[in-house]
Amino acid sequence: MQYIDQAANITRQRECVVVLGNFDGVHKGHQKLFEVARYEAQKRGLETVVFSFYPHPTWVIGNNPKALLMSRRDKKRMVQHLGMDVLVEYPFTKDFASISPEEFFKDTLIEKLKACVVVVGSNYYFGKNKVGNPSYLKSLGKIYDIDVKVVEAVMRKDQMISSSQIRRLVTNGRIEAANEMLGHPYMIVGNVMQGKQLGRTIGFPTINIVAEPDRVYPPNGVYATKIKVYSNTYLGMTNIGYNPTVNGERKMIETHIFDFNEILYGQEVTIEFYTFIRPEQKFDGLEALQSQISKDKEKIQQYFSDAVNGIAK
Repeated sequence: MQYIDQAANITRQRECVVVLGNFDGVHKGHQKLFEVARYEAQKRGLETVVFSFYPHPTWVIGNNPKALLMSRRDKKRMVQHLGMDVLVEYPFTKDFASISPEEFFKDTLIEKLKACVVVVGSNYYFGKNKVGNPSYLKSLGKIYDIDVKVVEAVMRKDQMISSSQIRRLVTNGRIEAANEMLGHPYMIVGNVMQGKQLGRTIGFPTINIVAEPDRVYPPNGVYATKIKVYSNTYLGMTNIGYNPTVNGERKMIETHIFDFNEILYGQEVTIEFYTFIRPEQKFDGLEALQSQISKDKEKIQQYFSDAVNGIAK
């Protein structure tokens, strides 16, 4: 997959199918857009171009910048995994935000990207003051002879799947519901750093990742997780928080990988979250902490065993 993050490099040499959106989380709704784009591209023998923005528009305009479900690196990997040919993360600036929807449609989509098909979700808005809704986009398509495909929202239990809804679920610790909307586990990807190695002293060594300030995280606490490292997947338990028992001062993602004893400093790992186990708490000492972690591990092992055997929670 080709990746483009410079405005000067987006010009295409031949027609393509463009799918528009921010694609934070690359959830089931986004996956449906990609499915439609792939179908339209295969019919015509064309490339698919995913057109997104960075920074997220709310970081540039408005007073409520959104924390993100997924890093740029993870979004790029997921888009590639879903079979898209090109990912554009167009630089979003206040100047760009001020252009009219028709100017964006004509100058960017048609003249530069050479879009012959544009795919959007039914809740997509674009252009200055968000006046460019799907209906208006279809009207522009008729004027400029561009086929505009508006894809209806994907629903879960009468709720529209959206990045905003998934952020709320993750923030409230409703990991299983969030995963249903995502179509894949909520995940944190990062490089392992050296910690205080206190876990080793109580028989539960951990790998440590520093929390990023612009990400959405579940509430502080313990979670059942799976860890991908060296192309293998292991069960584990992850604590998000400040480690109050030992007076931790910065937010960390600490993971104990079951039946794994290798040193991973500097290695990239993927931590997939499956369910909330308990909130973070301060214990009277390391012995009490060790006892609770043992109980947490048993509970998590039972959770995954039940999942394998199809036992409803």
